[in-house]
Amino acid sequence: MKSKILTVLLALAVSTAANAQFGGLGGLMGGSKGGGGGDVGAQVEAFNVEANLINKTVAFALIQIVGALGDKTKLADIKAVNDSLSKSTDTKEIGAITGSIIKNNAAEAQELLKSSDAKAKMESLSPELQKKVSQSIFAVGVAALRIPVAINQGKNIMSGVSSNPMNIAKVVPVKDGLSLYADVLPKLPTLVTTGFQLMRDVKVEAGNPTAEAKLSPQAASFPE
Repeated sequence: MKSKILTVLLALAVSTAANAQFGGLGGLMGGSKGGGGGDVGAQVEAFNVEANLINKTVAFALIQIVGALGDKTKLADIKAVNDSLSKSTDTKEIGAITGSIIKNNAAEAQELLKSSDAKAKMESLSPELQKKVSQSIFAVGVAALRIPVAINQGKNIMSGVSSNPMNIAKVVPVKDGLSLYADVLPKLPTLVTTGFQLMRDVKVEAGNPTAEAKLSPQAASFPE
């Protein structure tokens, strides 16, 4: 039952996100207005705070999945990315790192979760690492349900810019965020449902993601 509910919710999330994203970008070019008034700088900051939390959560989750189930000859590379993201305190640098991870590793993580040897790989991991992988899949599920809300927030900001072109420069981070979500969000539902099926196969409880669940980015752990 959980898997069916999650599939429906994530499908709805993709539909909502796609509509919101394209509507938001259209607003920059003079599209629909509404909800974009007020302090644009404060609205952009609120969007960035939520987007950074979502992106960092997804990035660490993807690192964890790839690090635990991926090619061990590439483990040093994924560890270096994990360390870089863990140590960075600069917002722009974190945004660049997370964006790169999400774009480059989402498809790889999905393939690893559905590969023919995924079950054997999971069973070979320590209980602690199995738990970390399951928590990562859960985290991606929560993020997938939170992204449409962030996109609607971004849409309202972008649509309000048409009434005041002087604010266009301020909303560039929002435009970039919406573009990233449009690229990655369609990949997340399959990743989550595939991951949950794998967790059931190895009898590891992964929880039931909801949009209200807390996002808490955590650096990845790796096999010895």
